Amino acid sequence: MLKRGWILLVVLFLADCRGPEGLQTNNLSYLYNQQEVGLRPRIFIEPQSDTLFKINYQLETDNFLYTKLSEDSEYEARIKIQYRLLPSLESSAILDSGYIQFEHRVSKVENQIISGEFDFRMPDQAEKAMLYLRVMDLNRGSSQANFQWIRNYSYHSDTYFQVLDSADQQLYKNHIPSGLPFKVKHSLINVKQFYVSHYHRDFPLALPPYSTSEESSFDIQPDTTFMVPANQDLSFRAQGFYHFRMDTSQWNGKSVYYFYPEFPYIDNHQRMAEPLRYLTTQKEFSEMSALMDKPEELRAWIDDFWMRKGGSEERARSLVAAFYQRVEQANRNFSSYLEGWKTDRGIVYIIYGPPNAVYRSSTGEAWVYGNENSQLSYYFNFIHLENPFTDNDYSLERSNTYRYGWGQAIEAWRRGHIYNSKDIRREQDDYDQLQYQRRSPMWY
Repeated sequence: MLKRGWILLVVLFLADCRGPEGLQTNNLSYLYNQQEVGLRPRIFIEPQSDTLFKINYQLETDNFLYTKLSEDSEYEARIKIQYRLLPSLESSAILDSGYIQFEHRVSKVENQIISGEFDFRMPDQAEKAMLYLRVMDLNRGSSQANFQWIRNYSYHSDTYFQVLDSADQQLYKNHIPSGLPFKVKHSLINVKQFYVSHYHRDFPLALPPYSTSEESSFDIQPDTTFMVPANQDLSFRAQGFYHFRMDTSQWNGKSVYYFYPEFPYIDNHQRMAEPLRYLTTQKEFSEMSALMDKPEELRAWIDDFWMRKGGSEERARSLVAAFYQRVEQANRNFSSYLEGWKTDRGIVYIIYGPPNAVYRSSTGEAWVYGNENSQLSYYFNFIHLENPFTDNDYSLERSNTYRYGWGQAIEAWRRGHIYNSKDIRREQDDYDQLQYQRRSPMWY
């Protein structure tokens, strides 16, 4: 791992207090598009005091263009990271801003991790802010924006907790595989021990968007609560999620999750079976569920299901690859206290694919499939839920108006077609052409 000591580092605080208009009008669909995830850093925010915070980042060199100035020179990537701290996505005010710019030189182009850090300041009394981080590949002339909420309500907020490996290196993810040693510490307070609440629940799958059934509520009371020492190696084996708190008088704290060792990947036929509920009839799903303890028979059933839908081995392979790539992407993007494919955003993403437009605000996300100006566009509104265990919990505003379009998408999959936004646009074009043919004659 490359450290930043050799990096030419320049940090400039911009004097201009004016910023762009609210970012809620920006199309952020690239955040959920597997083809456009390149310039997305792994970041961890580490408080240094009540108002001074450090951004630790990691970048993969595979995502940058390396060029040579001459035949004898090294390969060089030019990278710029710009940040703004905003009160919210709707605000144009800038609480703090700046950038770093550096060159990364190598004799041979191969994938490496560049790690570094820089500081920013949070205003006094600011309880929450949005970090807007834009990573730029100056050689290629491309960039991507990334977002992260910073919660600064109190020292109990998850921002003040660090999850480290056994070598005291920061872990940039909250999913901790079984048996992997890790430790939890507080950034500013010398905490001797934490209360840990363990939740091992069989959470139900997301309902179809048109369903009017009430979703079951989540019982916040833990299955077990125990104490562990702070800043010492831990290793949990029971699946579920673990919530660390400094005391039990409030729920703010840090959660770590363990679903299964290979998460977010779908690594066996049992894990292949569960998401198929979104495509199967009740009878088919009952048949498949009865085979969950019979691996070979389950494998044969799933293979036969996709073969019948695809009509040929080649087509079946394409369907399997597309469907489970979406499941894995849903796990990466939408996981919280449950796997991403089980969430409201997950089920929509798996069936429809990446949306054409994503608009994010402080209260949620709006997804658009198809041409936004067409009457046949599909709009999905996801409400952001306040949840002490995660900041990635969203609930879909369901409506019976989704029933027809959902049925078309499911039927397309069952006919062996990989449904996506292009199908919706094709339907829109056909509808617009029909409306044009039916127009009233114009007299001048």
